[in-house]
Amino acid sequence: MKTLQKYIVLLVFIGIFPLGLTSCANKQYHLAVDASIISKGQTKAQVMDLVGKPDYITKTYKGTEQWYYYNDITPFHRKIPILGRLFGKREMEVIQVTFYMNRVSKVIYYVAEK
Repeated sequence: MKTLQKYIVLLVFIGIFPLGLTSCANKQYHLAVDASIISKGQTKAQVMDLVGKPDYITKTYKGTEQWYYYNDITPFHRKIPILGRLFGKREMEVIQVTFYMNRVSKVIYYVAEK
């Protein structure tokens, strides 16, 4: 009888422990907060101090430069290989910062499908 109770406790622990780990698996980070602290007229250095190095940079023929910041906000259960497709779409946050003459001219925040 005592061994049966030990096995039940062990099975419950094995079932609950991985769920606890998944809640800590991803760092919580929200680009919406970062987008709100960027304002028109700031320099590239100021933006880099506030938000950090961009994930992607592109330059246009009109003399503008765009910096992109990405953050995957897909819930853990949607990242499961093969089965994750059944739970819905994968999403990511994006900030697009446009510079003209080395100053912020436009800031766009949006959520895109991955």
